[in-house]
Amino acid sequence: MLCLLLQLALVDSARHAMGPEPTHAVRIVGIQHTFLLGNAERADGPWRTLYARFAAVYDATEGHLRLTSQPLSAGFAGPSVAILSDSVMAGGSATSYEDWLDRINASPERALALAAASPSLRLAGVAHRYGLTFDIVEFPWRNGHMRIELERETHLPDVVEIVRLYPKDFRRAPFGVSTVRFEYVDWQIHPGGWWWPMQHKVSLNGEPLRDVTIDSVTASDQPPPADSFATSDSARAQFAASRARAPDVIRVGSIAPPAELAPGILRIPELWAMTVVRQDDGLVIFEAHQSAQFLHEAIDTARRRYPGLPVKALVMTSDPWAHLGGVREAVALGIPIYVNARSLPFLTSLTHGSKFVPVTGKVALGAGTNRIELYPVGGPYGERMTMVYFPERRLLYGADLVFPNQPGPGYDPTPATDLRRAVEREHLAVDSVFCVQRYGPFAWSDFVR
Repeated sequence: MLCLLLQLALVDSARHAMGPEPTHAVRIVGIQHTFLLGNAERADGPWRTLYARFAAVYDATEGHLRLTSQPLSAGFAGPSVAILSDSVMAGGSATSYEDWLDRINASPERALALAAASPSLRLAGVAHRYGLTFDIVEFPWRNGHMRIELERETHLPDVVEIVRLYPKDFRRAPFGVSTVRFEYVDWQIHPGGWWWPMQHKVSLNGEPLRDVTIDSVTASDQPPPADSFATSDSARAQFAASRARAPDVIRVGSIAPPAELAPGILRIPELWAMTVVRQDDGLVIFEAHQSAQFLHEAIDTARRRYPGLPVKALVMTSDPWAHLGGVREAVALGIPIYVNARSLPFLTSLTHGSKFVPVTGKVALGAGTNRIELYPVGGPYGERMTMVYFPERRLLYGADLVFPNQPGPGYDPTPATDLRRAVEREHLAVDSVFCVQRYGPFAWSDFVR
């Protein structure tokens, strides 16, 4: 009891230091840049960046949010409006819902309120940084826990850290337990005597995730307009459909049934597609998407279609985080995994696996009609990708480099150029091409036109 009283005293001091708490609407206007983690030429960075202006209003009592954002980067549409309320995010996905839950609940005043209300609040230690001392309190939150670092002199919550699983996030799920750290700086006093940090530095597992600069923040004792957080039935249906495609719930056949592209080449659609190749001495699987559960289902599907054959190899043709959901399980199953040699350091650090087979040049697998050859792609976009060639079929699996223009003819020229150059370099005779995505195959003559 004495320990709990001490921890509550620390939290109460922090709440008092921040000043009068908002009771209803908090309005924030600012600019942010978001690092697109796991979605770049390299799975270990550096990262592409998305800049956006935003205006948000959230209900400090209920935790509801209305967000209007305008991307400033070319190629991104806008403005867009997203509304988070009662376990639904209209205009968002299952992934963005989890991200915004973290952002709202890690907000300094709300994190302190959650800590004060937790019967499991405990003192987690003391940290020393920048010549300062921080008392750390911790409590269970969602499927993990939340930590708050309270600066001993000012009592302000300079850091809020969330440690938990993200099973519905394609990019975070492969890492298992993840740590999202919110560091609050540039504390300023506002009318009414309450303090608010005007810059937020956010990281994920030590990688920079987001920098936020606040232009203005205002608090009101009046509730937001009644329709601020209203969500339509159609928006709720779209969000439910998004959750049904999350990596922890998607199943073989839920997007479309598996189908053979050619005899012994089975496509298993999901958000993208996995491919199974039947060879005389075993099965070769392309990619390890979604989750451990999905990988097992894909293997079971392949064995039912081609009974009596072992899984002899897995080919991972690219390494963006969203495509890694089943790779740890593949390592645990002891399946030899062929990867571009440039991906090896990252994948080894992710899985601690030793079954990776680096692809540095031509690698042949199998014999007969479905024999395959693996080649590194290279180039500015495809530097860590691997293409797969079926010589007997003059068929190419073009990793994640085939993107038809929508609308209009042709293909995205940047990834397409890397693939075309790799085919020319290796002197491959190709009639058709398919890829990681669910669509295709396409005539090679159209692709190179």
